[in-house]
Amino acid sequence: MEKYINDFINLAIGSGGWMILDRIYLRNRLESLIGEWQKENEEVEMPESMSSQEIVDKLLNVAIKNNKLDSQNKRDIEKLQSELMELLTPPPSVLNALFSQHYDNLPHEATDYYHLLNINNGFIKSSFLRAEEIEIDNSNWVIQPNSWANIDENVCQQCFESEGFGVLKNRLKRIIRMNLKGESWGFSYEQTPLFHEHSQFFPEEHSQFEISRKLHETMLQLVEIYPHYFISFDPLKDKVKHHSSFFGGKKNLPLFKEEATHEFDIPGFVTVSAALVDWPLSVIRLKTTSKKNLLNSIEYLNLRWQQYSYPSLDILAKNESGEVTHSLIPIFRIEDNMYVADLILVDESVAFNRTVNYENLLADKFSIVDQLGVINIKEDLEINDRLKEIVAENMLKQSVFKNTPEGETAFIRFVDTL
Repeated sequence: MEKYINDFINLAIGSGGWMILDRIYLRNRLESLIGEWQKENEEVEMPESMSSQEIVDKLLNVAIKNNKLDSQNKRDIEKLQSELMELLTPPPSVLNALFSQHYDNLPHEATDYYHLLNINNGFIKSSFLRAEEIEIDNSNWVIQPNSWANIDENVCQQCFESEGFGVLKNRLKRIIRMNLKGESWGFSYEQTPLFHEHSQFFPEEHSQFEISRKLHETMLQLVEIYPHYFISFDPLKDKVKHHSSFFGGKKNLPLFKEEATHEFDIPGFVTVSAALVDWPLSVIRLKTTSKKNLLNSIEYLNLRWQQYSYPSLDILAKNESGEVTHSLIPIFRIEDNMYVADLILVDESVAFNRTVNYENLLADKFSIVDQLGVINIKEDLEINDRLKEIVAENMLKQSVFKNTPEGETAFIRFVDTL
């Protein structure tokens, strides 16, 4: 047991929240939480290295033996686990200072430190199980079971007030502070990630976004701060939240690996390279070294798409109530010193909605991550041929311009109207 205690204390000091001088204090804190532990008089064979969760499980067993915990009381066990994990978590001021020090070396060094800390303290799940690649319309996609769950804390997860709130998971939450053009913003990792290093970026002000050029400028500022991440906006999530946020993460999603097919020019934007992407959904990819030209070209494309109809393919710019049904979902990143924007064309008409069978599979139905090529299904589902068929059928239905001769011709006809 002594080895587990020492390993835990080493992890706590390694997190940056404590110093060598604090070893005795940490031992005493552990004893007050779990009770006394047996000091081994003889050598006991133990694994060379264990995860923080495995060590904490050992400490919880000691607490149960010492009657500090009822082994049947799940909530009390979770509370003590969070209290132990909090010893592995620096306070916000210390964490932000350490993050800044790492960032001064390299941006990805800072996020590596922050991400590992969130894994070690149990705030986020560290890995995905049973992920499988499937092919949809000649494109590679990933399906992975995921134990997605809403957080049981009575506080907005995007508000800074959620940091350290309560007695469970949020007490381990730490937010990286940022100043974006005079506005206070935060960055944290998703507790149940849908892809690698799934991140949230949110303003301190509790409000909803208005889709605008300024919003796109902020997204581009974030990819400049974190050039190893992509940044996007999820309109599905925004509809069910009162505090808007962007999401982002590692630039290894399937969509980003797909090649451009049909290249075309956007009049007035000679420095912007434009092309259709070989993807089941309808995607336009823009590349340029000019941030201003990228923003202008997106505004222009969005305006033309909002006005475009092709009735024979059920593509209608407005519904029966006269409301605009067309929009663009931008996904920004930096590649080879160029700004890249993948624009997913959205038509909110029923003809392009998700199928019911498909939506019933999803771990989180309020997410567009599946459109980027990573499909998170409910944890208890088996990945079989029928499930793959449902996924493929849905993606083909959601595509505005289908990957058929008629659909491809119509897509090219749309970009020719520019």
